[in-house]
Amino acid sequence: MQDCKPFSLKPQLAGLRSARHRQLLLLCGSRDWGVRCFLQLAQSAEQLILSDDTSWHGAIWPQHLHQILGQEFEFVLYDGYSGIVPNKLAACTGTVKAGGLLVLLLPELSALSTWCDPALARWLSEGEQAHQSPFLTRLAHHLQRQQCWLLSEQGGPKLPTTYSASCQTLNLTSQSQAVSQIVTHLQQHPDTPVLLSADRGRGKSAALGLIAAQFAGKNIVLCAQQRRAVQNGFLHFCNALELAPPEINQNQVSTLSYIPPDIVLATQPEIDILLVDEAAAIPVPILKQLLAHYPRVIFASTLVGYEGNGRGYTLRFQDYLKAQHPDYLDRHLADPIRYAHGDPLEQHMRQLLALDCQYATLSPQLDQIDYLNVDSQELIQNEALLEQVFALLVLAHYQTSVNDLRQLLDSPSNRLFVAFQNNHPVAVCLVNLEGALDRDLATQIALGARRPAGHLMAQQLSQLLGNSEFCTRRGARIARIAVAPSHQKHGIGSALIRFSMHQLADKVSYFGSSFGAQANLLDFWQNLGFKPLKLGFKQDKASGEFAVLVVHKDSQIDIRLEQSTFADQLYFALSGLYAQLPWQLVCSFLSSAPNKGLSDSQLKHLTYLKSKLANEQQIAPFIEQIIKSQPSIINSLSKIAQQYVILLLLQRHQPKELPQKLRLQSKKQVQQVYQSLLSEVYAEIISKSDPH
Repeated sequence: MQDCKPFSLKPQLAGLRSARHRQLLLLCGSRDWGVRCFLQLAQSAEQLILSDDTSWHGAIWPQHLHQILGQEFEFVLYDGYSGIVPNKLAACTGTVKAGGLLVLLLPELSALSTWCDPALARWLSEGEQAHQSPFLTRLAHHLQRQQCWLLSEQGGPKLPTTYSASCQTLNLTSQSQAVSQIVTHLQQHPDTPVLLSADRGRGKSAALGLIAAQFAGKNIVLCAQQRRAVQNGFLHFCNALELAPPEINQNQVSTLSYIPPDIVLATQPEIDILLVDEAAAIPVPILKQLLAHYPRVIFASTLVGYEGNGRGYTLRFQDYLKAQHPDYLDRHLADPIRYAHGDPLEQHMRQLLALDCQYATLSPQLDQIDYLNVDSQELIQNEALLEQVFALLVLAHYQTSVNDLRQLLDSPSNRLFVAFQNNHPVAVCLVNLEGALDRDLATQIALGARRPAGHLMAQQLSQLLGNSEFCTRRGARIARIAVAPSHQKHGIGSALIRFSMHQLADKVSYFGSSFGAQANLLDFWQNLGFKPLKLGFKQDKASGEFAVLVVHKDSQIDIRLEQSTFADQLYFALSGLYAQLPWQLVCSFLSSAPNKGLSDSQLKHLTYLKSKLANEQQIAPFIEQIIKSQPSIINSLSKIAQQYVILLLLQRHQPKELPQKLRLQSKKQVQQVYQSLLSEVYAEIISKSDPH
């Protein structure tokens, strides 16, 4: 091991400060050598050290990104020997101030692809081993090509003698123009929302504080999941009005208050203007509720940030705003504030982590679609293909983390299938192979005594009814399906899933998937032959939806008992936990639930009720019993009858609390509805029992 020879970066750092730029410095060598180099470089300057080495004074290895974001340092060191976790590495970028360095400590780049990275285990499931990392191979390739600064224990320094870039001062023109335009819009169109987007470091949160200051005297609420996320907005509000800066836990300054979104909805306070920061971190259903109560609102979101990519959220929410509020204002902040244009560190990290990959849209040519299997080696050898595949995954998912790039490349259980149009990807299907575990472990999983890494679907299925066969056999979980917006509604997604299943048919015993429960999504999967076996007990924090687990009906494992049990559990919970599920979603669940035959006594009782003027107390429990015995009947009822069956009988909503168009104000109206339901159910059952 060589000593860290004395070196100085004073002229280079002076050039960075003049240009208001930041840079990436690689320290490639042993850990001890790299530590000494960094200490010699940083000395007593402001510094942040991310490392799990407990012997290193002042080092931290945070479990959550918010523990380091919101701070700025001249020198930030990421100790790669603690493991290359893309989320943490990207978060480091956000803590480097203009004129500073992000220092990345790694082994020699030539050894990176076969280096035993301690973080690799994060992307391995139980029973898997990996002897190389395609992610690190790609990382080393890009680092060797980029013009980042390098100190190598073996090869010596590769540093510029100076850093030459034009001197740049802080330019707030674009931010000021955006603030002015938004203020004018809020004044002239008080019932029309604003969508404000920006990449990280563009002054989005500061703009919210400046906008709030323009409406001093109005009751304004800054809304976000965490109080620390809006501190910058508070600071700029106070600076503009020459007020004392607030403490981090201070929730009100003058007429500006911080309230979390759930509390806003629960208390519904009087608000003149609502400012929602980091909207991409808030479930879309909650955003819609906020908009319904407070139309004078700004939704601010980060497109490319250290936490991940918010383009999926933006695309979905934009579609909703276009449909419901076509005159909404859409503004994007492009110019960086915390550092100057052309910042080398931002450019390095965007390329290394594919942070700003954008999908290139094609016009559909359906006769030119080909379906192929693509492995990780092909992805790292074809950067353009990798970027387009990852861009599709970003568009299709609510919030994509930068960790997802490493998971895509490094998980041995991944299988990627792509639909190409003239060699350009238009749809991707990511499948994860699970199961094939030994019988003893599978038994422990089924009993809930073990929870090994990975095998998410196999473990959930085994724990439904204790069937360890889901863990001992090989299964395929369809983890992601993404179709370019331009190519949706053409059957490409369905065709790609069928292609993927055909390619894996001789390798697995069953296929399944899990997704946020929506009626259209559930119908999509059921049309492909998948049956729901489980509905989650908690709503997803990002989408606000319950997760549904589906398995294909042609599995080699008999799933009929799981289907029947799920139907019973669903019926039980519809009046409680799932009372607010949309009726269309409940209808979709019922349409695929197993049917049971009606007994002679049930048919006789039905005929009796139809022959007389039966009351609500006689009709309601009987129709509920019929629906549970033959749930497919729901498909043959009129839309209004479907809604009354689900809302009144299954979810037990009160007649006067139904949606406006269905609301029943009198006992006579309720009686008429039940008589009509009885007539429809009777006609359907009679038609099935006597087709002539």
